[in-house]
This record gives sequence, structure tokens and C-alpha cells, in this order.
Amino acid sequence: MPPRLGMIKHLKGLDTLRALAAVIVLVDHVEIIKKENNIRNYIDNPSLIYPDGHLSVILFFVISGFLITYLLLIEKEKNGRINLKNFYWRRILRIWPLYYLVLFLSYFIFNPDYSFGRILLSVLIFPNVAFAIRETWDVSPQIWSIGVEEQFYIVWPLLFIFISKKKKALFYIAGLIIILTLLPFGLKFINLVFFKSEEFYTIISRFFYGTKFNCLGIGALLGFIFFKNKDGISKILLTYNFLTIIFTLLPFVLWFFKFKTEHLNDELYAVLFAFSIYNIVRHPKINIDNAVTRFLGKISYGIYLYHWTIIILVVKYMPKYDAFYLYNLLLYASVLGLTIFISWLSFVTYERFFLNIKKKYEFLNKQQKSD
Repeated sequence: MPPRLGMIKHLKGLDTLRALAAVIVLVDHVEIIKKENNIRNYIDNPSLIYPDGHLSVILFFVISGFLITYLLLIEKEKNGRINLKNFYWRRILRIWPLYYLVLFLSYFIFNPDYSFGRILLSVLIFPNVAFAIRETWDVSPQIWSIGVEEQFYIVWPLLFIFISKKKKALFYIAGLIIILTLLPFGLKFINLVFFKSEEFYTIISRFFYGTKFNCLGIGALLGFIFFKNKDGISKILLTYNFLTIIFTLLPFVLWFFKFKTEHLNDELYAVLFAFSIYNIVRHPKINIDNAVTRFLGKISYGIYLYHWTIIILVVKYMPKYDAFYLYNLLLYASVLGLTIFISWLSFVTYERFFLNIKKKYEFLNKQQKSD
């Protein structure tokens, strides 16, 4: 049986996966910003292979859908219900403080000339919608994925309460995933037949490029499967250890060598990531954690949100060296060092302040229930 509430303090492997995703995003964005500043970069070098940062976000989505669903199932089993107020309060205290701090800092540092609509959409945590209509918060554009996750967190608990009461909950989730996957194709078909609008086509493409609720749904489906812990799945994993390890590594090998499909590439990787996450968390012989990756995983939210601003400033103010490899060594050392330090400092001071409020709120809630 999987660990239950009270027993579960940490699911192994998740911090390491978060650390991996955050570092790959950072590397990808260093190269993008170098290219934007006409600095020799690895994007323009087709002979060099390194992972696509966009798939890091897909991995984050699958982990989020999995963990949130699993914790909701544990809460429902323990208490017989989901406390929506507590759920939303916990998410707000974890996500909003750093999101709004980075939003404010990036605006204050770079003082961009943004329209009211662009500012409003990002303040209301709809940066993915702003991206779709070409109103990207480009002084810190990675915030679009935080908007996607927050929108998922608002809607999913409500759907979860309905779906979890059904005997065939897995089929309902699978149905939602299929609908969300087919939705952009349906909208494009309607546009092609009735409107023939290039602008509408572009908005659909840009919106669904990042707003992968179906990938979060794949994570949610994984959460249900992991919670139910079907004996058949566990027996197969333990019986065929070698194959299990091969398929656990498969998405990361494909990712590193930039394997892509023309359609549904993110969805394919989401399914493969889900399989890997299940094995990494569940299989007793697979352990990818160590002290460094656990540390980086804990501060990965800060790494993800701070790194863009740090890269821009380092690229702008660090001296340019003719020696390409020396420049890159100093650039990456500076960006990684500063991002990790600032993310750690933020975590133990600013973020911890709000996390402590969350803990006090949860403690008071437990006390009220016991009284």
C-alpha cells in the first residue's frame, strides 16, 4: 500500500526531478538570451545536442498534477471530504508571494513600457493568455506556466470532488484528458471552416502551446493510479526490473537527444514522464536522490522564477571575452551561482515567512477540529 497522510513526508525522487527540470530551463534560457543579444550561442550550433527547456515545464506539469491529486485523495480518505478553503489558502501562500515579488522586481528593474492589458492579465495570473495575444511579460516570460498551474489549481479540486465520487473515476479523468487534447484541433478546424482567421489560428496555437491542462490531467491520472496502487502494476514493475529501468530512463534519453513528433509531442512526453515518475517514486530499487538534488529541488520554484532576470543582468554587465569557452564558463558559473544563492536566500527568508503562516493556519484548523 502507498503511504498515507501522517506517514507521508516525502515522495522520493520528486525533488531531483524538479531540480533537473529547473536547471534545464535555466540552461535553455541562457542560450536564448545570448542569441537575443547577438552573442555566440549553442542554439545556432546544430551539432550540439542539449535538452529543450519547454519539456521541463511539461515535467513540472505532470509532477504537479500527480502530487496535488495524490494529496487530495489522501485528505479525502482521512477526513471524508476536501476542505476547499484550506486547499486554496495553502496554494495562495505557496505560489502568490514569490510570483508577485518577481512580477514587481522584473517591472521595477527593467521598467518596460507595457500596456494596461498586459499588466492586468499578469497581475490576475493569466500570463498564458497574455502570451497567446502577444502581450508576453517578456522581462520575465517564464511566468506563463505559473498561470497555467494556478488556473488548474482553481478548477481541479472542484472537478475532483465530482469525479472522485464516481466508481469509474479513472475513465472520467481519461475522458477529460482526451477532450482537452482534441480541443485545439477542434478549434482550428472550426476556424478553418467558418472564420479563416490567421489571427485566431495564431492565438489558438500560442495558447495551447503552453496551456497544457491535458498534461496536468495526465499527472492527475497518475495520482489516482498511484493511490490505488494496483497490485498488477507493482508486480510487473518488480518482475521485469531491467525493462522497468529502461522505460524509466527512456523519456530523458529522448529528451536529451531532442526527439520530437510533429503532433502531440508534449502529450507523448507527459505520458512517458508519468511512467517514469511512477517508477521513481514507487520502485524500491530506483533511487535518484542525493543531498544536492534534494536541495535544488526544494528551491526549484525560486530557481524557475528568478533565473530570467539574473541571466539578463549577468549577460548585460559581465565582460565579454573573445575566448568562447572561458566566457561560457564564467557566464554559467555566475548565473548558476547567483540563481541558486538568491533562490536559497528567498526560500529561507521571504518564502518561509509565508510557509510558516500556512503551517500556523493548518495547526489552528486542526485544533478547532479537535475542540
